[in-house]
Amino acid sequence: VKLLYAKVFGVMWNYANPSTELTRLNPGNDPNGLANMTITGAPSPAVGTGAGSSPFDSFYPWAGMEEYNIIGNEVGPKRGEAGFSRTAHDTMVYIPEFFFKVIHDSANNRIYYYIADGRAPGFEKHPGSGNYLGRYNTGEGHVSKSGTAPLARITRNDFRVGATGKGSKWSQYDYATWCAVWLLYLVEFSNWDSQAKIGKGYTNTGHTAAIDNGGTDVMAYHTGRPVGTDGDTAVQYRHIENPWGNVWDFIDGININDGNAYICTDHTKFADDTTEGYVPAGIPMVCTNPDPNGGGIWKYIKGLGVSEIVPWGFFPNVVDGSEVTYVADGLISRPGWRVLLVGGHWNDALRAGLFSFDFVELSSFANAHLGGRLLKKP
Repeated sequence: VKLLYAKVFGVMWNYANPSTELTRLNPGNDPNGLANMTITGAPSPAVGTGAGSSPFDSFYPWAGMEEYNIIGNEVGPKRGEAGFSRTAHDTMVYIPEFFFKVIHDSANNRIYYYIADGRAPGFEKHPGSGNYLGRYNTGEGHVSKSGTAPLARITRNDFRVGATGKGSKWSQYDYATWCAVWLLYLVEFSNWDSQAKIGKGYTNTGHTAAIDNGGTDVMAYHTGRPVGTDGDTAVQYRHIENPWGNVWDFIDGININDGNAYICTDHTKFADDTTEGYVPAGIPMVCTNPDPNGGGIWKYIKGLGVSEIVPWGFFPNVVDGSEVTYVADGLISRPGWRVLLVGGHWNDALRAGLFSFDFVELSSFANAHLGGRLLKKP
């Protein structure tokens, strides 16, 4: 009888060390004995139409992150197949099903992050995997299409209603899927600083408005940025355009009250300012401004809590890092009921990034720099 074993990849973060680098795990250095793959080399994002590469291009789930059209609520052709169009149909990036495990060794200031391409003892299916995520920021008409301007000036609930109006399996970008994306990035790049590893994104100070979707369409490779000044161009990670910069993305399936996060993975129960249908994460997060009516105070994320109830979650609970140390992305927050936004916008500079985290806004708030992204269940 031939036994099939899951491939297990992992990284370790020593959060007492200010470096943004994590340690890759392999059978020779993993004290938990879980990582069974040895990765050599590092990802090399592309600039413009140039070639890029990653040792993870050969392994699932990363290799399965491809672009698909959704046509009439059904999965249509993928990029490279006949009929595929980034302008005629919703263009989505598939996040393949994968399994995860997170171990917090608080005695030694270490967090271990693992991804398995199949079932493995002690691993759980990541609740954000197996979904189709908008390649682009949501455009007018609640579409994910190239050439559209990012939809803005509407609330998180407005994005929710527009997304669910497309069909029963549609929602907006949710917390579980965002957590799946950042975990895939983290294990692949082994570094918290997404801007330093891939590109700053459209974030340079001096920008006054968002750019249209499609800025990375000229690229042949899935990760990197177009030709131009870094900070003045779009950026993409495995076909997901502008996961940071340009406009913030509203994230659904999470409600925050006085820094306490409540999580829901059932998109039919998403609602604002409530705990009904949600579970408490149990990790109090940092409020960078204790005045609920005051202006925002940016801090840099230094530490994370690990929830026993939501072990796959991202919960910043220590700040006063910097733009080049620890997690290297910004945090801004206030007490009271708040909604979550991630990524940063067009002039957030180095405060932006994949892990930039904002729960400063009320559910009633809308602005030109707050956008969304579509999500579709299989």
